[in-house]
Amino acid sequence: MSVIKDLDGYCQKLEQSVNQDCGTHFPEDVTCQARLFKSWFEEAGFYAEEVDLGPKAGHGVFATTDKDAKEYDLLLSGHLDTVFVRGTAAARPFRREGNKAFGPGVADMKDGDLAILWALTRLSAEERKRVKIAVCLNTDEEFGSLHSEAWIDSYAKRSRFALVFESATEQGLYAEKRKGISHIDVFMHGVGAHAGFCPEKGRSAITAMANCILRINALADENVTVNFGTIQGGTVANAIPEECQARIDVRFWENEQWDRFISAFKQEFEKPFGKDIRAEYDILLVKKPMIITPRTHELEQIVSDAAAELGFKARFFSSGGISDGNHISQCGTPVLDALGPRGYECHTEREWLDLTSVEESVNMINAVIRRL
Repeated sequence: MSVIKDLDGYCQKLEQSVNQDCGTHFPEDVTCQARLFKSWFEEAGFYAEEVDLGPKAGHGVFATTDKDAKEYDLLLSGHLDTVFVRGTAAARPFRREGNKAFGPGVADMKDGDLAILWALTRLSAEERKRVKIAVCLNTDEEFGSLHSEAWIDSYAKRSRFALVFESATEQGLYAEKRKGISHIDVFMHGVGAHAGFCPEKGRSAITAMANCILRINALADENVTVNFGTIQGGTVANAIPEECQARIDVRFWENEQWDRFISAFKQEFEKPFGKDIRAEYDILLVKKPMIITPRTHELEQIVSDAAAELGFKARFFSSGGISDGNHISQCGTPVLDALGPRGYECHTEREWLDLTSVEESVNMINAVIRRL
């Protein structure tokens, strides 16, 4: 694979971005990241603005080839935030070892954000004028895009096509479909008692949660997955636990599958989980799946033709993970994901980027734009 032209310049910006903390829960850090990318788009000759998404989120970035456009040929979507806490960048800053780059967010997804910038800088003057492109860099994607979804969708609804730049894992392998997700907190309230002196007076919240886990897990099927990801309960071993709570991750391919699951879930909570047990739940979020729209195959043909021009075959797959492609597709806009460079082991301290794949990503964007 060819290495990107001006790899040193790309890595300099990548290093600057990676070495700046921007965890979702630290809005001021994400805003600093936004200002960095805004300045880079402006230096490249594009209109760019910092977007205030409310007090609970960092600022996003909007950039475009035409600030007066009412409709767009293409929406390019990325996110600025990472999953890491403040101080991570200082603890393990950007480093490059041959054709690999390491650091927090290096592949999720500073690489994709910069691939967008690099591709747009390569557009000819004629292409900049002919093709209307919108760029939205999200501020809270790692927490479900709660504050930025409506903003991104306002551009998705006015765009012919959309591409999302989460990292790829193989050349030419693009996501056409993604599962939807819900997070649900479950609470069991029991009756505390001494575990040795009078256990018969107690009603264990942990035992009730165990019953709940078995019953809710039984609602899963080939299309719907259920994962009790966290659980907390009790205080000491010699006390009957009075409280227990858990968080569930539910994934599904179709909205109708979610509707069936949550209906059955609610029915389970109408039945007791144990004597004198009070059970509650709180649905924290529901993100609909990334669906194949009536015009997705039109976009896939454009991407396939672009890949063929570049000497490889485009393939399309379904992913269990979510991205901003989920809500973009719900607007009816054809969208494909995993257009970013190849990245691996994201959300871990081992996260790394294959620098030889950056040129592939950049060239792919440009080849798609030429066909619009």
